[in-house]
Amino acid sequence: MLTLSEVRGQSRVVELLQRAVSGGRVAQSYLFAGPEGSGKYTAAVALAKAVNCLTSPGVGCHECTSCSKINDGIHPDIRTLKPEGAKGNIPIATIRKQVIPALAMSPHEAAARFFLVAEANSMLGPAANALLKTLEEPPPRTHFILCTRAPSHLLPTIRSRCQRVNFQPLSPELRAQMHGEDEQAEAIRILSERISEQIDSRGLDGILGVAKDANDRASLIGALEQCVQTCHQQARASAVSADLASAQVHARRAGEILESLVAIREHNAHGQLAVEHLLVALRGLPLPTVSGDRR
Repeated sequence: MLTLSEVRGQSRVVELLQRAVSGGRVAQSYLFAGPEGSGKYTAAVALAKAVNCLTSPGVGCHECTSCSKINDGIHPDIRTLKPEGAKGNIPIATIRKQVIPALAMSPHEAAARFFLVAEANSMLGPAANALLKTLEEPPPRTHFILCTRAPSHLLPTIRSRCQRVNFQPLSPELRAQMHGEDEQAEAIRILSERISEQIDSRGLDGILGVAKDANDRASLIGALEQCVQTCHQQARASAVSADLASAQVHARRAGEILESLVAIREHNAHGQLAVEHLLVALRGLPLPTVSGDRR
C-alpha cells in the first residue's frame, strides 16, 4: 500500500490530509467521497500509516513494523470493514463483533486506532444506526474513515458527524497508466510467489526456471525485491514466536537474495548468472523449522 505522498491524482486531498497529520488535527471521523477507482480506500490506509509510522511519523513508510503490518492487513488496531456475503452488505453483527468491543479498550500497539469502511453504503440500516452511536461519541485515539461512491445515500446524521473529503475522478491518461502498472505489479507478485514456493519446498533448481519466465529485467528485480520482503516478514514472525533458529535462516535467506538483487539492480549483473549464484548460496542454508518442529 502507498504512503500519502504516493497517492496520485488527488493532490488537494493529499495536501489536506498531510496538513491535518502534521498539525495534529486528524478528524475522528472522515467521509471520503468520490467515484470508483479514485483512491479513497488507498488514501484511508495511507492516512492510518502516516499517523502510526514508527520510522517517519506523520509521513509513513514501507519498512517499519507498524507500516508493514498495515500493508499486510494484520495490524490489530487498523481494521477494515468490507461488504460480506452474496448480497454484499455490512451487517450489524460486524459492527457488534469488530467495532464495539474494541472501543472499550485502548489501542493494542498503535498511536491511534483506525476503522476503515471500504464502502459505507453497504451498511444495512441497523448497522448504520449502530455505527452512528459510536460516531456521536468516539473514544480518544480512535478514527473512522467511511469511503463511499454515493454520500447522499448515507444517513444524514452520519454525514453530519464526519468531515467530508471529496475525491475527483482520475484522468483517463492516469487511469490507463495505473492499469498498466497494476498488471505489471500482479505479474511480479505471481513471479515472486513462485520463487518463494521453490525456496520453501527446497526445489531450488526450479528458481532458475521461474527466473527465465521473467519477461524482462525489471520483472525479475521486482520479484526478488518482494522475496526479500517476504523473508524479512518470515524472520519477524519466527522471532516473535521465539523460534530464533528459523528467524536466523529466514534472515540469511533475505541477505542472500538481497545480494543477488543488488548485483542485478545496481551493478548490472546478468540476471540468470546472478540467480545461479543465488542457488549455490541457498543450498548452503538449512531448512527453517515449522511450527512445533525443532529439527
